[in-house]
Amino acid sequence: MIITAAIAIGLVKHLWDTKSSTLSSGTTSSTTSTTTTTTTIIGQVAESHKEEHKEQHKEVNKEEHQEEHKEKKEKKEKKDKPSASSDSESIPYVSVNDCHSCTNPCDDMDHPHYPSYLKIDNETPLLHSTKPYTRHVLISTGQDDWVAHIDEDKDSLAPYMGEAIDAGMQKLRDENPGKEFPRIVLTNSSRVCEHWGGEGFQVIVLPDQIVVNNVTKDQCHDFFEAFLRPEVGHVFTQQESKVNGQGHHKVNEEANGELSVEKDQSGTSSSSSSTHTTTTEKLEGSTTIKATKTVTTITTTTTNGIVSSSSTSTSPTSESPSTIVASSTQQKQHAIHYEQINDTSRRVTVGATTFVAHRWLPKAAIMICSHRKRDKRCGVTAAILGKEFKRILRSKNIYGDLEGDVEIWMISHIGGHKFAGNVIVHKSEGMAVWYGRVDPCHCQTIVDVTIEQDQVIQELYRGSMVNSFNPSKKKLAW
Repeated sequence: MIITAAIAIGLVKHLWDTKSSTLSSGTTSSTTSTTTTTTTIIGQVAESHKEEHKEQHKEVNKEEHQEEHKEKKEKKEKKDKPSASSDSESIPYVSVNDCHSCTNPCDDMDHPHYPSYLKIDNETPLLHSTKPYTRHVLISTGQDDWVAHIDEDKDSLAPYMGEAIDAGMQKLRDENPGKEFPRIVLTNSSRVCEHWGGEGFQVIVLPDQIVVNNVTKDQCHDFFEAFLRPEVGHVFTQQESKVNGQGHHKVNEEANGELSVEKDQSGTSSSSSSTHTTTTEKLEGSTTIKATKTVTTITTTTTNGIVSSSSTSTSPTSESPSTIVASSTQQKQHAIHYEQINDTSRRVTVGATTFVAHRWLPKAAIMICSHRKRDKRCGVTAAILGKEFKRILRSKNIYGDLEGDVEIWMISHIGGHKFAGNVIVHKSEGMAVWYGRVDPCHCQTIVDVTIEQDQVIQELYRGSMVNSFNPSKKKLAW
């Protein structure tokens, strides 16, 4: 506006000077020239004002667009942010020195370093940079890198398992309007198991601590019904019928909601009737036990539906496997049969598909994103971190896949390439912690503090699996 005023003043001055000149000369040519000049200046002023108005309008639109984008971003961040229950004050934080701003870097003899050309984001806050989730499904591939998007590799199990999970979760949402179901994370892993063969893939489900071998592409929907639809730990928390020889039938209900049934040799109750029914209320529904001389039926109502379990035996013994039959009351019913093989294995049958679920024995797994074809930073950092973690675990004699050991798996994309190295530490107790910006100098502390002491390094913490720090949900029973 100042520019426009200056031009207007200049125009008036010019007109005055021109008028004076015209009066003194009295020539027609001067008048014509003045008129032309005046018209030109007026046009320039109008054009200048038009451009100025255009720039102001453009600036206003830009500010409005930025404000709208900011509001959308804040709304999305608020939606994605974990609830207080998943990231509560109960998290056992510990603090470590900030290696990223260290003015006196460690010597290469102490531990390896990343190449200087890697561009790692050391500014963006890590906390809440991952969304809440309830399960992690890992497909063992024996590889440490995959196509950029694993759901596009039709030769692998990932796209089919992903479709089954999406369909199953949508079905749960449709059956439970208004209820939120945290996501299920699906990744490939580098795990190699020498204890199985045949067609299909090995799949691990955490925190259920389940290993299932020989899963094929056409079995993925049944896999969801058997292992991912039920509540966490369901496959192995249903205790089997036992003979106690004391002549009574009782129900034991433990703090974590597990149910066990003990049955005497005769199978009769103290009632004059041949059938005895007991009902107990639970936090998430009700439990009804109906026992006769030869049949014991357990019906459990959960937030996911009703699971009906039965064990039939005229003379049960501890050596004979017992069968549990579970049926869902959803529109499409799936009868689920559980058959105990031994203390660490069960057959699980859904429809025409029979899976064998084994217990995952190690006490922890260190998962490192190594998806180089998705982002080079993850591929470079994972190789260095893997070697350092392996060295540390071997020095403690806990590296391996046996009970009490710690495994190291390279896994596919989990989000946050810019925070490489990305590491997930999963404990068999059900705690899963996500770390970002992990340097080789952090490896020793992660093993000492998180794996061995169940504490969380605050400077590296991105988020965690739901109920990681809920004492009542820890330690799944087998």
